[in-house]
Amino acid sequence: MGGVRVPLTLPTRRGRLGAVLAGALVILLAAGCGGGGDGGGGSEDAGDLAAQAAAVGALLDQIEALPETATSAEAFSTQLAPLRDQIQTQIEQIQATDAPDELSSQKEQLANRLRGLRTQLGRVQGLLLEDDLEAAKTATEQLLSVQQIRQTIAAIEAASAGGTTGG
Repeated sequence: MGGVRVPLTLPTRRGRLGAVLAGALVILLAAGCGGGGDGGGGSEDAGDLAAQAAAVGALLDQIEALPETATSAEAFSTQLAPLRDQIQTQIEQIQATDAPDELSSQKEQLANRLRGLRTQLGRVQGLLLEDDLEAAKTATEQLLSVQQIRQTIAAIEAASAGGTTGG
């Protein structure tokens, strides 16, 4: 007998697809994927990379101080863990930073050398797990990647300070 029609209130496939696409657009815009390039932001991009490089330099200072500040393997390990996490954060931030063409190789080099440092610090962490404080201190003092990273930072700072105005 005459049924009552209830309007469809569940989202349709088309409605769900629209919501997914709108959400993806919001994520892309929030991630900053809508610009960059060579059009006028070159010196600003170089400054962003130089700021990242300066933050890495401060992080290296903390790592180099570890052998002097840590008095036990446990204290060393406690101080080292957040620094390793900060290195990973720096790697991600550097990769997300736009860099002018003349700094793109230094940007990649900095990220790659930070990855190497993170691996080396993982080995230091292993020494600490074996309760070998002296070996961990020695290994930290002899990190080759720290000097390499400092060289890359100096190259970025030099190029950012004077090399982005002409061309």
